[in-house]
Amino acid sequence: MKKIIATAVIATIMAGSLLGCGAGQDQKPASQDTAQSEAVQEQTEPSQEQQAQPEGSQEEAAQAIEAESEAVRPAYKLQSHSRMEEKDLTLIASGSYDTVRLTEETAMNNVYLNKAIETENDLIAEKYEKSFAEVKEAAENALAEQREDTEEFPVGNMEGKIIPARCDQSVLSFYEVTSLYYPGAAHGTVGYSGYNYNPENGAQITLAEVFTDPAALKPVVAKYLRAQADGSPIEDAEDALQYYFDEGNMDALTWVIDQDGVTFLFAPSDIAPYAMGTLEAKIYFDREPSLFTGNYGPSKEGYVKPLSPYTEMTVDLDGDGSDEKLSVTGTYEEGNEIYAYSGIQISVGDQVCTAEQYCFSMQPWFVHTEDGRNYVYVVTSTDNDYPELTVFAIKDNVPSLVGKMEGTGLASAFHPAYVDGEYSLEQSINERYPLIDPSKFALGTRMQLMSTYSGRRFYKAGEDGMPAPLTDLYEIDADITLTTLVPVKAEVVDLSKEESTGEEKEIPVGTKLNFWRTNGTDTVDFRTDDMETGEAFRVKVDTSDGQTVNGIKLDEAFDGTVFGG
Repeated sequence: MKKIIATAVIATIMAGSLLGCGAGQDQKPASQDTAQSEAVQEQTEPSQEQQAQPEGSQEEAAQAIEAESEAVRPAYKLQSHSRMEEKDLTLIASGSYDTVRLTEETAMNNVYLNKAIETENDLIAEKYEKSFAEVKEAAENALAEQREDTEEFPVGNMEGKIIPARCDQSVLSFYEVTSLYYPGAAHGTVGYSGYNYNPENGAQITLAEVFTDPAALKPVVAKYLRAQADGSPIEDAEDALQYYFDEGNMDALTWVIDQDGVTFLFAPSDIAPYAMGTLEAKIYFDREPSLFTGNYGPSKEGYVKPLSPYTEMTVDLDGDGSDEKLSVTGTYEEGNEIYAYSGIQISVGDQVCTAEQYCFSMQPWFVHTEDGRNYVYVVTSTDNDYPELTVFAIKDNVPSLVGKMEGTGLASAFHPAYVDGEYSLEQSINERYPLIDPSKFALGTRMQLMSTYSGRRFYKAGEDGMPAPLTDLYEIDADITLTTLVPVKAEVVDLSKEESTGEEKEIPVGTKLNFWRTNGTDTVDFRTDDMETGEAFRVKVDTSDGQTVNGIKLDEAFDGTVFGG
């Protein structure tokens, strides 16, 4: 975990994350981050003491090692934790921050990595809780000093976003973008933290493990240092890097490993005027082979990279050793420039493909399959956050439209929490699945069967690039409970096999049913209120004339259905 570098900015957009204006953030010494990183490794790596454990402990350790020997891609989901503070019904501070949670399969197969991630999550939470307390205090002070003629109170804000970099059997790498705004300050702060893990043992990867001589990297980083937005070079780059390489602060560098190299990230105003925005220096494995130890190299697996609209990505699309420039932008109808996009435009060099698409926002992803095919997935949103996925193929450096999936976007779920019967924002979690693996990724689809909710299932990039489902059923992410108003006939689902037995049973009046799964067309699987020892049923829905179950209208058969726009 690297230190957060405070910088003055107005606004910066990076990898789909809005970095708002903010103000002052204390810099912590690099040694503090080093101590935290060492603390994580001490808690996650097997030690000599562990090797001399009692028989029971040795058996547990053996099971952990056996599980980790079955290497799988360390897939994960992101959990967002929200905060809000009001005073006299006035919002004075808000924000959220991300933590990483390995999927159940990954956690079971990467025990040490899971422990390292959980320990780091605790440190991240502690950092942001402290930051929010400071933002809240600044907001309270600003509100107390506010003049009566002030029209609008500048709300304090804290944001922490995690952006994927690489996720395969040899490297788990991501970076964190932090933005803070303190009311009363002129500008905000933005900082970056890099996280690079060895999935096998959970240890954070060091520069010395990647580069033969990290101290000699200054001229190389200077050579490749560019503005992230447009690729423009930085003047006097070597002088700008003096703090890190000449003054002994290399531990403060933020860097990530991706599929073809190592990228160093510098926040706005860190080493260049803030107007330059975020700076980055990408050192490729295959272009500077003498710099690398060989411990880590190009990924041999397929991958997905998040893109930023209106920001060029350089990538070797055709494998000829030279980069092509790829960008995703929105088009507008004349006079509608502020309100909404009218289309999506994919550009590869001077080759352009435009697809009509009315939307308010877009999040593009570059998808590279293991067999060398390239696609761009663009998730858009319109009224009522209605999602749509548009897929473009890139072949011979020429982009083309493949198809669309209406009502489908990134998979997410909101998990509300209640304390003493009252809703708790602090304990509630918003969970989302980033796209990281072309052979298995989650998408969410808006459903209207027996209620409105999101159905999630896993896909792979099909032969034509369109997502091909890996399962027939969607998992339902919904905090909705139905209560039977009349006896309802349904098929029994065997919970141990998670499949229908074909046996029909009558569900009594007053039974509470929780949404579980659906095929998206005419069946919904429910679990009874007792999720541990209860039963499961498959309800068949006739949609030929509205929605009916056993010939009974939905609202006459069940209480609690919820439909949205």
